[in-house]
Amino acid sequence: MDNAHLDFAIDLAQRAGDILLGIRERGLNPETIQAKLGHFDIVTEADLASERFILSELKAAYPAYGIISEETNKGFSDAEWTWIVDPLDGTTNYSHGLPIYGVNIALAHNGYPVLGVTHEPANNRTYWALRGRGAWQRNGNGETRLRVSSINELKSSVLATGFQYSRLDAGRARHTEFAILDNQTQSVRRMGAASMTMVWVAGGNLEAYWETGLKPWDFAPGWVMVDEAGGHLIEYDGTPAKLTSGTLIISNAQPVIDTAIMDTVARVAAQVAAAGSA
Repeated sequence: MDNAHLDFAIDLAQRAGDILLGIRERGLNPETIQAKLGHFDIVTEADLASERFILSELKAAYPAYGIISEETNKGFSDAEWTWIVDPLDGTTNYSHGLPIYGVNIALAHNGYPVLGVTHEPANNRTYWALRGRGAWQRNGNGETRLRVSSINELKSSVLATGFQYSRLDAGRARHTEFAILDNQTQSVRRMGAASMTMVWVAGGNLEAYWETGLKPWDFAPGWVMVDEAGGHLIEYDGTPAKLTSGTLIISNAQPVIDTAIMDTVARVAAQVAAAGSA
């Protein structure tokens, strides 16, 4: 992987971030906010403007590459090289003026992400990773290497989770998992943006993050970053992650923490199943 792809993706994510900031500064038109799956899952003029810009630039520069994107190109591509885009991850945060949102751009080779970029417009920080070259935070002209936390005990950990937009959560399993692990750790956070949550796992601010129902545009860039920072992504049953994974644990790869999350998820699932069959 050459620097040209990386430089292009970083510049593109930053320019898309400028579009998002510009819309926030002039004021988000509430009439343009539309519900997708329900009032809890929205798309705004900012999502669409950012995606139009990113996709037009990608198609012009790399016409032979496939594209997967949140708003208009959700289907998987069978191209050898595929760009994966979330033009605004954390839309609800963004629409309320909360500065926890990002622009996600990844490049996958035969279905495996090899380049990841997350730009954080609110703080003008860009995070990037290339397979074999580490994970980095760019702030101005300087760069700092990202490394996962070395904490290996639950009581000293801060975890994060999220609740799927569909709200199809039998027995409120996600809420139960949250409560159990919140009691066993220093805290469990719910950030509302997978992009930034994964960056914070890669940077050692969080020990782990688990969620059901994430999509490739949510986690593909962070996958590269977490791997390159010394962590890993696994499914709830401990198998390696895939772009099609419906359940994910993103962590600092400490067995104690992974096991605690896997055991909690399995125990709650068993309780929900038992209650459903009663």
